[in-house]
Amino acid sequence: MLVALSQPICGVVFVLDGVLMGAGDGPYLAWAMLLTLAVFTPVALLVPALGGGLTALWATMTLMMTVRMLTLWLRTRSGRWIVTGAAR
Repeated sequence: MLVALSQPICGVVFVLDGVLMGAGDGPYLAWAMLLTLAVFTPVALLVPALGGGLTALWATMTLMMTVRMLTLWLRTRSGRWIVTGAAR
């Protein structure tokens, strides 16, 4: 059930990733993924330490995709990705 609930989040991430890649916004995508990794890694490492199973791991993956969705959504809302390469 958890995997099914995470699918809409994943869909938004896949679409926004594609839009921003197509716009040539690679540097932002790299920094956003580093932020996502900084949130995901400690939580993922706690899963086995706290005796979590597969469900806990999927919940952690859902957290990762949620953080990724938020970083991508914030970028698309800013409009800065539209003028890639323009003088700042």
